[in-house]
Amino acid sequence: MAMTWDEVLTQIQECGEYATVEEAERVTRAVLATLGAHLDGDERRELADQLPVL
Repeated sequence: MAMTWDEVLTQIQECGEYATVEEAERVTRAVLATLGAHLDGDERRELADQLPVL
């Protein structure tokens, strides 16, 4: 079963030892934006397909 966006953020918060889910979300969005900027269209689309829907 796929994880929800909230479940992903909770995992990131716990693994990254972030103080809040909001902090984990800010970091996650920054990482995904940076990664996405370095991928071509097909790779970016494939990555996006693996992420939970917001």
